[in-house]
Amino acid sequence: MKKYYLTLLLGAFILTCLSSVGWAETEKDVVAPEEQPRSQEVVPEKAIVPLDASVTDHTVTVAGKKLNYRARAELMPVFDDKGDEMGRVFYVAYSRTKVSGKDRPVTFAFNGGPGSSSLFLHMGAFGPKVVKSSPDGIGLPRPPYVVQDNEDTILEDTDLVFVDPIGTGFSRGFDPDSSESFWGVSEDVASVAQFIRMYLTREGRWGSPIYIAGESYGGIRATGLASALMDMGIMPSGIILVAPVASYGDLVPDSSNDRPYIHALPAMAAAAWYHGKLPEDLQSLPLEKVLYNARDWASSTYLKALWDGNGLSEEEFEAVLEGLNRYTSLPERDIKSLNLRVPPAVFLSGLLQDDRLMISRYDTRLTGPGGWYDYGEDPMFTLVGAPYYTAFMSYLRDELDFSTDREYLSGNDEALYRWNFQSGSEAFVGYPNTVDLLASAMRRCDFLKVFVAMGAYDMTCTADSILYTLGRLDVPVERLKENVTVKTYDGGHMMYTNPSAKAALKSDLDRFFGGR
Repeated sequence: MKKYYLTLLLGAFILTCLSSVGWAETEKDVVAPEEQPRSQEVVPEKAIVPLDASVTDHTVTVAGKKLNYRARAELMPVFDDKGDEMGRVFYVAYSRTKVSGKDRPVTFAFNGGPGSSSLFLHMGAFGPKVVKSSPDGIGLPRPPYVVQDNEDTILEDTDLVFVDPIGTGFSRGFDPDSSESFWGVSEDVASVAQFIRMYLTREGRWGSPIYIAGESYGGIRATGLASALMDMGIMPSGIILVAPVASYGDLVPDSSNDRPYIHALPAMAAAAWYHGKLPEDLQSLPLEKVLYNARDWASSTYLKALWDGNGLSEEEFEAVLEGLNRYTSLPERDIKSLNLRVPPAVFLSGLLQDDRLMISRYDTRLTGPGGWYDYGEDPMFTLVGAPYYTAFMSYLRDELDFSTDREYLSGNDEALYRWNFQSGSEAFVGYPNTVDLLASAMRRCDFLKVFVAMGAYDMTCTADSILYTLGRLDVPVERLKENVTVKTYDGGHMMYTNPSAKAALKSDLDRFFGGR
């Protein structure tokens, strides 16, 4: 109590002193309550999101020939079984104009993640415009980042719809807490299938041949969609898989799953060959021969060794150790300490460790400074990060006349972390796997074509992992030979960042569509 009174007295003394020198309020300075200015109520603004489509007309020059097309950028609603809006899906569609015939194909394209928008296939591979890059596709271009005509667009063959699933790009669920309705293997397939149905209805494209194109995790989505669309009465004519995954068990190792180590070895050999690290007898061979030798050794000697495990004799262990050193160029002591199982991060850090360079998991041709591989600093993220994003934002506003205050999510980590992978497993528990869904679609439809594009320098979705997947399809062998096309390109996970690989991919897809 004494302290309280002392405080009051001290406050009164200070106020008296201020008044004596004229610093305190005088009576004439006091404004009556009713005369005080009223503060305006602040109403929080909301991001402006256009509900109407932006439709613009354009021309692109391909091989000296002008292609006229119409672009449509829009947030389309998707609905639940009760007819209530669940969310809005952003897409950009390109349709050839001045082209006769109602049987022109339409291809729905998307990237993977989960949580990745369609930005990369859109602005790097298939769209009529692409981000201008360095001549070799490896060096980081300097700003300003702009788009240019894509001479390798597949708009010649098919109309295109680039889809950003809910939680990516500008696409959002109606209820922020409803992500579980979209973020999962089967949930994602269902929502994208509903979008495709809506698009065919609103744009009058039910008579068009339907194609699906997916990259990376988009392989899970595309193979799942093939059967889902058939169940809805929509019969796809073809599926394009770019550096895909259809079974995570072929990519993710654990103490009882050695398959990913077998699948990764040829990709490691390709990287070592590219950087000149293999023994002379291998280094002097063309890449195709190196891959053949590595694949043959991995599927025989290496596979048996991992299967035998602790049953290996000392001589057998040493022989496998020597073979791994031969194809990866990693020191034998490091391989031995890992019990013959080389995780990707160890290889990406160790191959060029003398130069303190790490190599990219997405494209092992790319290097970056650092003694240990850091996923957040993967050189591929730098190459296609800011250049693609900046150029696309300008392109949307300046050429497609589409603008919104909403942030465009090229990648959404929250979606990845909250993804229900279990809804895509074949058994009660296990890895997500849509291989059987693809097989089911191919058994039901004898004309369903599948095109698979792989990058020789891809260590994210290794070429051998998808080859293993294709080899497990329960489909008549003759149908597989007739309907499945597999190509390997001189590039990584996004092989189209290499201009020569993109041109080769375009040429192969021309034949793929031409054979429908």
